[in-house]
Amino acid sequence: MLRARPLLSLLPLCVGAISLGITGWLWQHEQQSTRQVLKADFDHSVRQTVGRIESRLADCEQMLRGVQGLILASDNVKPEQFQTYIDALLANADFAGIQFFAHAHRRPSGPGIEPSAKVIDVAPATAANLEIVGADLLANPVQRATMQRAADSGSFSITPQLFQPTGQARSAQDVFQMFLPVYAKDKAVNGVAARRAALAGWVLAHVRMSELMSSLYGEGTLGIDVRIHDGLELSQQSLMYATNPEAGASTSPRFEALEYIGIAGHTWTLAVSARAEFEQRHGSGAARTIAWLGAGLSLLLALLTRQLVSGRHRANDAALAMTRQLRISEERYRRIVETADEGIWVTDEHSRTVFANPKLARMLGCSSEELQGRLPSEFHAEVDSPDQGAASAAKPPDSDGPQQRALRRKDGTLLWVSMATTPIVDAAGRSAGQLSMVTDITAQVQAEARRAELEAQLRESQKMEAIGTLAGGIAHDFNNILAAILGNAALAQERAAHDPALKSGLDQISVAAMRARSLVQQILAFSHKQPHRLLSQSLRPLIEEAVSLLRPVLPALVELQVALADAPMYVRADATQIQQVVMNLCTNAWHALGGQAGRITIRLERAPLDDHAALRLGLQAGDHARLSVSDTGCGMDEATRSRVFEPFFTTKAVGQGTGLGLSVVHGIVATHGGAIAVASALGQGSQFDLYLPLLAQRDTMPAGDLGTAAAPLFTDRHVAYVDDDPSMVLMVRALLRRSGYQVSGFEDPREAIAALRSQPQAFDIVVTDYNMPHLSGLDVAREVAQIRSGLPVVLSSGYITEAIIAEAAQLGVRFVMQKEFTLERLCGILGRLLQESDADAAVHGTGPDASRAD
Repeated sequence: MLRARPLLSLLPLCVGAISLGITGWLWQHEQQSTRQVLKADFDHSVRQTVGRIESRLADCEQMLRGVQGLILASDNVKPEQFQTYIDALLANADFAGIQFFAHAHRRPSGPGIEPSAKVIDVAPATAANLEIVGADLLANPVQRATMQRAADSGSFSITPQLFQPTGQARSAQDVFQMFLPVYAKDKAVNGVAARRAALAGWVLAHVRMSELMSSLYGEGTLGIDVRIHDGLELSQQSLMYATNPEAGASTSPRFEALEYIGIAGHTWTLAVSARAEFEQRHGSGAARTIAWLGAGLSLLLALLTRQLVSGRHRANDAALAMTRQLRISEERYRRIVETADEGIWVTDEHSRTVFANPKLARMLGCSSEELQGRLPSEFHAEVDSPDQGAASAAKPPDSDGPQQRALRRKDGTLLWVSMATTPIVDAAGRSAGQLSMVTDITAQVQAEARRAELEAQLRESQKMEAIGTLAGGIAHDFNNILAAILGNAALAQERAAHDPALKSGLDQISVAAMRARSLVQQILAFSHKQPHRLLSQSLRPLIEEAVSLLRPVLPALVELQVALADAPMYVRADATQIQQVVMNLCTNAWHALGGQAGRITIRLERAPLDDHAALRLGLQAGDHARLSVSDTGCGMDEATRSRVFEPFFTTKAVGQGTGLGLSVVHGIVATHGGAIAVASALGQGSQFDLYLPLLAQRDTMPAGDLGTAAAPLFTDRHVAYVDDDPSMVLMVRALLRRSGYQVSGFEDPREAIAALRSQPQAFDIVVTDYNMPHLSGLDVAREVAQIRSGLPVVLSSGYITEAIIAEAAQLGVRFVMQKEFTLERLCGILGRLLQESDADAAVHGTGPDASRAD
């Protein structure tokens, strides 16, 4: 039976093969007969096409010879006669494809004169054709060669394919021209030299190949593609005409032929091919019908035979197929378990491992055999980290769904997993163990811990920014009050010189006001409201200068150690603010010693930060300068360390500290693009590490402050002082009059502008507050520049920003002054500006006396 089955299975194939063989013989016989008929018809179509093209070119040549005869018959053919003749010629002939006829007159060469052949007549006289009148045909190398060949031979000549004239919206390669020479009537033309000497010009016909070919076929020959190439080369560049330009070369034609047409010494190549439509004209569908019917009959016979043979084997085949499916399903599930991206952990009713896939073994760092019989609890880990403990508590052990657990690998490292457990029951419903799907979430837990750390840093940064904004606003308003207090206290001290008791009280007021002003400066520095100039400079000289100022004030019990790197380290910094940072940190370290003997250490060194360290500090990775200030004082606990940079937070007694020292340090370091870290523990001292980005070069140092330099005082000079605060007006008026100035005080800026406009030469300098109602100090400066250009203006403000300084410079303001320093600096600033103004006036031949003459 086993041997008979293969033989019976071949029977349907044998029946089908015999039937297909008969069908194939019939189909081949029909194909040969049809091909012979098609080949004869195709050859006739090719000959007919060549004859039509040659006949049409002969017609064009005869028409061109008629135009030649017109030129030879008359000594001077006028454009009207030329047009009339062409119209009559074209009216009685098939001229499809000819765009125009033209007559070109030859001008021979001479000394310094190039030969030319300019078109003098053209017809039909359409707008497009008239564009070539006056054109020199010899300028085109292709036309020049054809014209020379016609002149030398004395007969008809054509050009290769040409580009269309500008403006014609057709193919650029389906145009050619036909030339005939025109000789002088009284000269012999019996040789090449004689013809060249007698040459008077040419007549030409401009022909478009596509229109010429369309007139030959009308609707065209069904199923025949004609492609005409200029010359013997068959390429897209030489193609002049194609019956079907869009036809591709994806299929080979059934019939094709090449024919050559010689015209006046020039050759055209005709490539003719037959399409599928050509075969359909001759009923080639008979062979196709035989093939389809024979194939269908063969298939039907094979199917019937197969149905008879295979009926008894179907049941056996079905059983074999089911067996194969079971084997494939088993193999598929085995591959899924072994290649799963999750760990699979199966335990029995005693919680011992009976199966662990390779993924779980790799996660735990051991082999599957080592896991057999072990309890999962042997891998459980006790977690001490607060962040990891919070992660493990995310899913209580008794809750539904996946639970997060900490496991210990074979090498001792910690593994965080998400474990989804499903009980396994037997046929009787009893517990037979558990199936657990284990997913490694170690990276996720670490990322969540890092995110929590970054969120805490962000909240701290936002808190510091909000406190800084509030402190800066309060300090701005407080500056105006301090300026009035200090100024009036100074004036009152002069008047109370004879009364020691009163003078002592005023001295206390001045001291308190000075302390308040220092406090305001620290608040402004903390809140980034104080203007600063960051320049590239070496850190070591700045720290050494701060140390020289610090040594005399430290008690003898305090040892100051300084370890500064010798290599220069350049950073972009404000020198004054960096020195303030050193002073504040060292003062804080001194207070931490609590009056006891101790040591303060200042270190400066290069500190390269990798990606991890830079991310922790909020900086970019790379080289940084690290300035460290450490002490052997009392240290800080965690609660104090978390609040150490908060403004007004202090552990000192009332009256012994403002709580701004470290907050100012934090603000300055942030302004410089750096970061600060603190390490401290109770009884072990503290260490503050400042990180500033290193630079490679150094900027030019700025000039000195105009207000701090000594300057001469001027008497009998008129100062206009503008401030909306009456106390400031009274104080400044008294201050300047005491120094010999004439002062006009204005509480309303509009009144000051009116006074200047009425007497523009009465004032020598203007001092104005910045923040005033109606008009700001910058508005006053703008009006002063329009009323009297060159009049010095000083702007005073308790809150100076870089934007205010820049706009003041554009308006010509000579100096911008911190308002709280009015008492100490105003007279010096006025003296220096008036001295500069007198120097400018001397250079230009004017002076203060001359300015008042008006």
